[in-house]
Amino acid sequence: MAFHDLTPDQSAPPNCKQLFGLGTKFIPTPPKTTGRRDLARSYERFDRDFRLKVYFAGDDDLGPAESDHRSKLYVKSTWTPPDQLTPSWAITRVNRFFRKLHEIFKRSDATTNITPLQQELLDTLPSDPTFLFPEADKGLGPCAVKFTQYIEDVLVHLCDKEIYEQLSEQEAALHTDLVHTRITDWLKRYKHVIGTHAHKFIEDHTKNNLSSPFGQFYILYKIHKGIGANGKWPTRPVSSDVTSLPHALGKWVTEALTPIQTVQPSYFKDSFELKTLLSTLKLPSTALLFTADAYSMYTNIKTDPALESIANHIRSNINSMGTNKKEALIEAMDIVFRNNLFKFGDTFWRQKSGTAMGTPPAPPYATIFFALHEHEIVPKWAQQVIFYKRFIDDVLGVWLPHPDPIHNEHLWKEFCSDMDKWHGLRWKCETPSRSVDFMDLTITIVNNRLETTLFEKAMNLYLYLPPHSSHPRGVFTGLIFGQVLRIRRLCTHKRDADKKVLEFFNRLLARGHTQESIGPLFDKAEANAQAYMRLTTTEKEKLKQQKETNAQNQVFLHLKFHPSDPQSREIQRIWREQVLQPEGETPLPEMENIDGVQVGLNKLVIAYSRPLNLKNRFSVRDIDGRGESVSKHLAQWS
Repeated sequence: MAFHDLTPDQSAPPNCKQLFGLGTKFIPTPPKTTGRRDLARSYERFDRDFRLKVYFAGDDDLGPAESDHRSKLYVKSTWTPPDQLTPSWAITRVNRFFRKLHEIFKRSDATTNITPLQQELLDTLPSDPTFLFPEADKGLGPCAVKFTQYIEDVLVHLCDKEIYEQLSEQEAALHTDLVHTRITDWLKRYKHVIGTHAHKFIEDHTKNNLSSPFGQFYILYKIHKGIGANGKWPTRPVSSDVTSLPHALGKWVTEALTPIQTVQPSYFKDSFELKTLLSTLKLPSTALLFTADAYSMYTNIKTDPALESIANHIRSNINSMGTNKKEALIEAMDIVFRNNLFKFGDTFWRQKSGTAMGTPPAPPYATIFFALHEHEIVPKWAQQVIFYKRFIDDVLGVWLPHPDPIHNEHLWKEFCSDMDKWHGLRWKCETPSRSVDFMDLTITIVNNRLETTLFEKAMNLYLYLPPHSSHPRGVFTGLIFGQVLRIRRLCTHKRDADKKVLEFFNRLLARGHTQESIGPLFDKAEANAQAYMRLTTTEKEKLKQQKETNAQNQVFLHLKFHPSDPQSREIQRIWREQVLQPEGETPLPEMENIDGVQVGLNKLVIAYSRPLNLKNRFSVRDIDGRGESVSKHLAQWS
């Protein structure tokens, strides 16, 4: 299979697999290489970054707008050190560097990396009025659906009047005006509480989103759940709020809620942390594993009790915040979670209850909300539930059965009932067993210990990047290094890890890679994984700190990648000859700024950005203008 044909009559164009079989991360080669004019923006950015590095050399803080903030909520300064504050040698070396780059970058026609048939599909399918190509949930690959099928699958969600309400365009505009007023008022009252950087970040981003103040609603197909009894595929609603008015405020709420989330007893960061926790457990011989999955957790979190209970928890139990910041957070949550305004096609909507996947603070919000119930039920069931962890809407636990099977069944049902006693949230609790699949792990009890191996869903198409995608070589290297390390860290036994690594290797071969090209990378990846896993926690922390220190002595050259452009090693050669260590001149690290401080710069990092991939080109976030309008379809459908 190259994609999932979810059309009711299996009517997706038969040639689609020729394109989508490349995988949605595949990048078609741009028709033109990078020319001198294209380098203009790269020059402006590099020149400014280089001047800043030189000007602030020796300073631990690069100034209020350029420092390495612990918070990401700040607006970068546009200030550039003028010529009089920049040594002439710095200006000379940068200009010399780019003159040489101009000599090797020449705009010309590029050779395509797709067939004529694939190009035809790429030209026609993104605007096809009959079909859409959304993503499957859990990263299981591209899907094909009918345009009308997709609209109806979305409207199943939007026509739930307990959760969503439709707005006219005028009503939607009025709502955005009210939201803007609330955010502006909040910023005025809490400016000194949230800090200058966060205030400016929220203010600027909110102003920028005024021209397009709505989120975009779309769905992911839950093909791993199987087709429903009604003949329809279940879907996950997503509301991308990047363009919405509360987006920046939501970012601030996320940063404020995250420390509260991480101290919850049931919280764990990721599969690696979970595996470490599991490896320390020694279980009674009768112990069993269980999992629980919340039914549509985000949309089923009732807004009023969630905001009230989380606010009470913040006021009563969070001592790391001052009173004013607590009130700022509580009010900001109210603004964000009561004002999810979005478009679907040419229609406007507001979410009345619940929160939306795609809203930045949704994960910590959901984690904290149910944790308040766990504070009661986990201690209550401590004799039976001897281990309990949750990742948002997925629970993993260890159940110690009662010796009497009948009483044990009663206890299990009572525990599951208690899970459901929290403001309408419902959980699907799987019967305890010796082995469970949880997140990306298969966890098994063996000799009173827990062993893990990698779990992969059966519907996964494994559409890894083929070798002819227009990606930098480093992307393929990172893919192999990352996956090998992931496998080695998550598998308890070497034999399991060996099997999974071999499967990964063979899947890459099936995608067109050759043993000669990727074999050496796997050898290096194995060595890297073994070296990393030998490091102690202290050594890992030191390595992280060293990378941060090294980052102060490097400068970035931002380029858009094209496979026919000069290779990075050629650019690095010019950097060394013209900037780092020109013949007969003082090496760059020893050069001084206007204050007589050595600049210390010793490394150029080429930061490639990518052209649009297939996922970008077939996005279903905005389908307005495709096929029959949503408003017309809604009138007919309802």
